[in-house]
Amino acid sequence: MSDPLAREARRRLVRIPVPPGVDGPTALLPHLVAALDGSGPAVAPIPTVTTQVSNEYVTSLLRAVRADESAGPLEADDVAVVMATSGSTGEPRGVLLTAGQLTALTTVVNGPGRRPQWIAALPVTSMGGLNVLVRAIATDRPPIALPSLGGAQPFTPRAFHAAVEAAAGASDDVRVSLVPAQLARLLADDAGIAALRGCASVLVGGGATRESLRTTAEDLEVRITSTYGATETSGGCVFDGFPLPGVVVSVASEAPGTPGILTIAGPSVASGYRGEPAATGERFGPRGFITSDLGTVAADGRVTVIGRADDIVVIKGTNVSPGAVERVISDLPDVVAAAAVVTAGPEGEPIVAAFIEVRDGAAGVSTSAAAAVVSALGTAARPAAITEVAHLPHLPNGKVDRRLLVGWARDREGLS
Repeated sequence: MSDPLAREARRRLVRIPVPPGVDGPTALLPHLVAALDGSGPAVAPIPTVTTQVSNEYVTSLLRAVRADESAGPLEADDVAVVMATSGSTGEPRGVLLTAGQLTALTTVVNGPGRRPQWIAALPVTSMGGLNVLVRAIATDRPPIALPSLGGAQPFTPRAFHAAVEAAAGASDDVRVSLVPAQLARLLADDAGIAALRGCASVLVGGGATRESLRTTAEDLEVRITSTYGATETSGGCVFDGFPLPGVVVSVASEAPGTPGILTIAGPSVASGYRGEPAATGERFGPRGFITSDLGTVAADGRVTVIGRADDIVVIKGTNVSPGAVERVISDLPDVVAAAAVVTAGPEGEPIVAAFIEVRDGAAGVSTSAAAAVVSALGTAARPAAITEVAHLPHLPNGKVDRRLLVGWARDREGLS
C-alpha cells in the first residue's frame, strides 16, 4: 500500500463480534473486505457469548488475539486478520495473516475464471469458515449461510438441502466446506445425500475423514475432497493428500519414507503469532511452518498424516498414537463417531481413553472396538477405557473438544 493513511489504519486491530446464525457472515463480511483491500483496519473475528458459546471460550480467544493491544501494535503493517487457533488441545494462539497469505490459494480452489456459489456451513470465526468468506469475496457472490452457524440452531440435513437449492438458483457450481461430523450427518439422511450430490465440490477438513465415511460417500456418488492444513497455513492447503500448487510439504525424519514432523511452506503460510515472538521463532522457520503433526511424504508427493506428534505416548515400551486408535475405532460399522485422548492413569502413567457414539440398537461395541484396536495396533494400544456417549463434545468451530474429553476421562462422573 502506498497511502500513509491506509498504512496507519492497518496498524490497528479491531475485534469484530460475530453473532451466531445467518447474521454472522453479514456482520463480518464488510470488515473483512476492508481489511483485505487495505481500506480498513485488521480484524479479529470473535464469536459472541451465547448458550452454545461460553464466556470462558470467548475470553480465551480474546487473550489469543490481543485486540486490546496488550501485546503492543500489530507486528506488521500488512496484517489483515488475526485468527485464533481452535484451542481444541491447548490454549488458543492468535495467528497473523496478511491479505496475500489469505488469498494466495483462492484462485486455485475456486478455479481460474470460475464464480462458484459458496455455502457457509462453518462458523466464520474459524479458519475454515473464514476461508469460505475469502473465496466468496473473490467471486462477488455472498455466501449462503446456514442457520446453524455458531450453534444458533441444530445442523440439519433439511436446512442444508434448502441452502443447496438456493445456491443452485444462483450458480450451477455450488461449493461447501464441512467438518467430518457434518458430512456423516448428511450421508445418513436422504435429503442430505441429495443435497451433497447437488454440490460440485464438498471440502471436508478440521479433522481426519475416516475411511468408512469416504467409502460411504463414494458408494452414494457424493464427491468429497479431504483437506489438510492449519490456521497457520491459512487453512487447507493439501487436498486429497496432495499439496496445492505452490505449497511444499516436507518431513524431518531419520530415514526416507519414515514418519516425521511435517513442515509446510508456501505463499499461504502465516507471518507468525500475535505477541509471541519466541513461539513464532520456534514454529516458523526457513523451511516453513513446523506443524505438530507426524506424517510421511511419498515419492509422488502424497502426504499422509498419522497424528499429532505431541500425542504419541509410550505405553508398555511401545509408541502409541491416539490418532491411530481413533481411526481404527471410527471405521467400525456400528460407530458413528469416536475420539481418543491421552490422560494419566491411577499411578500417573499415560493411558489412552476413547469415547464413542454408537448407532441406535448396537450392542457390545466397546468390546469389539477394544478387540479391533489390539488386532490393528497391538496390546499396548488398547484403550484403558472406552466409554459410550450420546454425543461427542464439539467446540463452536466444529472440532472435537479434546480438552473436555480429557476432563471426562479424569472425572468419570462428568460423562453423560
